[in-house]
Amino acid sequence: MKADLIVYGKIATVDRENRIAGAFAVKDGKIVACGTRESCSGLLGPETTVVEQKRGLILPGMTEGHAHASSTGELIFGVSLYGMTTVEEYLRAIGKYIGAHPKKDVITGKGFLNGAFSAPGPTADLLDRISGEKAVVIQDFNGHTCWANSAALFRAGIGEKTQDPKNGIIVRYPGTSRPTGWLKETAMDAVDAVIPPYSLEDYKEALLYYQKMQLENGVTVSFEPVFSRGEDNALRFRAYHELEEEGRLLLTMRAAYTIYPDDDPDEVLDTMDRMKNSLNGEKFQMIALKIFVDGVAEGHTAFLREDYADTPGYRGHSMYPQEKLDLIVEKAMKRGYLVHTHAIGDAAADCILEAYEKGQKACGGAETRNAVTHLQIFHEDQIARMARLHVVAVPNPYWHWKDPVLFYKCEIPYLGRSRAEKEYPMKSLLDAGIVTAQASDYPVTVPPRAINSLHFMVNRKKPGDKETEALGPEECVSVEEGLRVLTWNGAYENRLESKKGSIEVGKDADFVVLDRDVLTERKEDVYKAKVLQTYIGGKACL
Repeated sequence: MKADLIVYGKIATVDRENRIAGAFAVKDGKIVACGTRESCSGLLGPETTVVEQKRGLILPGMTEGHAHASSTGELIFGVSLYGMTTVEEYLRAIGKYIGAHPKKDVITGKGFLNGAFSAPGPTADLLDRISGEKAVVIQDFNGHTCWANSAALFRAGIGEKTQDPKNGIIVRYPGTSRPTGWLKETAMDAVDAVIPPYSLEDYKEALLYYQKMQLENGVTVSFEPVFSRGEDNALRFRAYHELEEEGRLLLTMRAAYTIYPDDDPDEVLDTMDRMKNSLNGEKFQMIALKIFVDGVAEGHTAFLREDYADTPGYRGHSMYPQEKLDLIVEKAMKRGYLVHTHAIGDAAADCILEAYEKGQKACGGAETRNAVTHLQIFHEDQIARMARLHVVAVPNPYWHWKDPVLFYKCEIPYLGRSRAEKEYPMKSLLDAGIVTAQASDYPVTVPPRAINSLHFMVNRKKPGDKETEALGPEECVSVEEGLRVLTWNGAYENRLESKKGSIEVGKDADFVVLDRDVLTERKEDVYKAKVLQTYIGGKACL
């Protein structure tokens, strides 16, 4: 047998022993040999392609553990406010976008920071100065609040007499019932209905945009907890399916269907079964149920064990009664689905870990790989419980630093310095034996550059920042640990570790070539590494 491809260079296999190899060989998209240069050269034939990488590092294809890929439309079909930090910048960008799209009756966008606004927060009055009769609906960077102008509020039927929906907040001017235009959690649903729906072709365009971006960043496996409802859900899943049928889906995509507090669990699971049976292929599969237990700290919607520092007597709340949460988890597990849960606050984490423990007992203690993502406020007792239950952790290293807006203007004032300084564990999770993947929560993080995630794991400060102190330096991990988080652990999260996540004989030849050896670089310079090429099944993608 002669190989289709032989790769020479320094290869971080990320196998069980973390071996460094000198070569590996590929046949029909699979790795057929891995070891020394000499051991693989015998498979060299006249038709063999050779990749000779004399510097840098070769590693397995990287994984994205939680990204809203199909929400890319919010970026490419609207105004992006990412990278901006002031209200003046936001208004200038929105006004410029409105001027460039005179035929659009509804203006959408994403990316503002709640902490950029003074009291009372994002207001319709600010947008009304530039929007005229057009409806404007802009989501914040994490998708848990939005900023709407008066035209959007009017079309959505939101006024002084409108009651807050369950699990949502219509922010109002102090001492009045007048809505400000800042809507939190489920209060956003009403203005979402004002936005024209995307088509199937729109979603396919969005997914291809996302795929290109991830391949450029060395990601070959991605998990999407689809954040939508109803017919729109079906379109998003259908877009994946059609791209795979057309041979245009290169990433291995795994997905979750999101349940909402007012949904009937049996109806949701029946819908999932139908979609799974008709849409699952090799590249795209729906494997999990996504649950939101709480919101976000910067929106005062995270569920905490102790009161918010700036709001005595208020801790937020769970979106579910514990009994219903337990029931949903048990039903999903019995149908063979993973459960992937959003938990920002420590009390929210208590709720889902309780449900996971009960669900595992109801299922006879079977291994499940249920996951908790975000993990902002988390404690030693919860880490120990998570380890005992073999729950997968999916933190967001991109957020593990002292952001000048989020950390100083939101997290310290809302959580208090003590909680803020101890947020986002990482090293503690790994030391406890918890399989820990990583995620960007894209489009919360734009762009989701995987090497930056590695840098944050290792340094817990912004790339290139030599002044700001690290956020919880005791939670820094080694580069070797970070590479495993980015590769094998993410494959494990998605039940793919037998095929993906390491460079070993029998596995898919998904790998990445970096221009620098991050194993020997100064840890402060990890972010400088660039992806030269991404391979899937032994074929170059860039």
